[in-house]
Amino acid sequence: MRSLLSKKNRWVFAILLLVIAGGSFATYQFFSEREETEDTPAVQTALVRQGDIIIRASGTGTLIIADEILLAFGTIGPVEELYVQVGDLVKEGDLLAIQGEREQLESSVASDQLAVMNAQQVLDELADQADLMTALALLELANAQDALKDANYTQFVQQEGNRASKSTINAAKASLVLAENELEKAQSEFNKFYGRPADDPGRALALTKLSSAQGKVDSALRALNWYLGQPTDIQQMVLDADVAIAEARLAEAERNYERLRDGPDPEEVSKAELQLQNAEAKRSISIRNLEQSVITAPLDATVMNVSASVGETVAGTLIALADLTQPYVEIFLDETDLDKIAVGFEAEVVFDALPDRTFLGQVVQVDPSLVTIQGVSTIRGLVKLDESSSADLERLPIGLNAAVDVVGGRAEGVPIIPFEALRELEPGEFAVFVMQDGELKLRIVEVGLRDFSFAEILSGLQVGELVTTGIVETQ
Repeated sequence: MRSLLSKKNRWVFAILLLVIAGGSFATYQFFSEREETEDTPAVQTALVRQGDIIIRASGTGTLIIADEILLAFGTIGPVEELYVQVGDLVKEGDLLAIQGEREQLESSVASDQLAVMNAQQVLDELADQADLMTALALLELANAQDALKDANYTQFVQQEGNRASKSTINAAKASLVLAENELEKAQSEFNKFYGRPADDPGRALALTKLSSAQGKVDSALRALNWYLGQPTDIQQMVLDADVAIAEARLAEAERNYERLRDGPDPEEVSKAELQLQNAEAKRSISIRNLEQSVITAPLDATVMNVSASVGETVAGTLIALADLTQPYVEIFLDETDLDKIAVGFEAEVVFDALPDRTFLGQVVQVDPSLVTIQGVSTIRGLVKLDESSSADLERLPIGLNAAVDVVGGRAEGVPIIPFEALRELEPGEFAVFVMQDGELKLRIVEVGLRDFSFAEILSGLQVGELVTTGIVETQ
């Protein structure tokens, strides 16, 4: 509330001052009419009249190509045919150039196509053989389970007390006794031939029986000892290792079966898909290179540059095109004119080569940052000239200099008064002294556009009314 009252008081105070000043000024004029001399300036007035106010920001500009199209072969190669030169007008689809050694490009396409087919076949086979691979994985799992059972059983039966039943041990003991008895008899028989020559037939037969009996004893003893014995440390390590290996193989078989039980191995499928994608990408590049070995015009345009001749090898851009029917002017304004330029503002362009012709356009771009030219910060913008000017501009060289006026505001056929008639009460708030019935009356007015000489009156005055301008005579 205090701020509102204080603002109101300021308004009242300002109006009183202006009224007092106007009254004093009128009184002074009345009494001085009889005493004024030729050296005393008179109060001047001006009529509210209908006129135009145009706010301009002046700068410089250059005719440019907004969108230059650069054309090149897909790969490094020689120029076999060239059908254009700088300055030619081309139509969309016109043949411009052909690259040499196209046989190599065609061969690359064929090779890459074969790689795509092979990669696709691998992927298809994974799907087609899914049932077979699942069956093989299941068989591998069953074999691994059996192998683990065998390893566990072998380890079990090798332990002490597990190698044979009691009856088997008793039988082994009986076999040992029988073998020992047989050995004893054979030894007794052999002793009868003691002292006889070694080639004596009876002695040789007795020795053979003795050796056979000894072998039976050794065999029966080994069997009994094995039944009653246990593995050595090394043997136990081997048995444990066999079980561990069987368990690892079973785990791997289980994982493999889990991957394949519902279809192809996801990892194999992903690998095959990546290989197919890679092959397709390479094929796309080779096809693009083959297609780009023939350069055609993508639109109606003018040839701006040709960088090589027939027979020369080209590694980059060969032909540059530009659509000169869409003229643009790159403009530069002083940074103090920032409030007078924005996208959509009108622009008037006068080229140095055509001083009697004004081209109209529209601001389509204003850079967000200032640019420095010869140490001076400037505003850079882009003006698109009206299409009605394109026919004339096609004959003008790119880089042509121009003077540019950006229209920051335009008011035509509106009430205007001299700038000196305005009395600013507060920032943005104005009043004027109006001559009414021979007296000065203070009136609040709404002001629109202003330049250095005149101000647009939006409300508060009518065309034909008389306002004071101090001691400056105006029209």
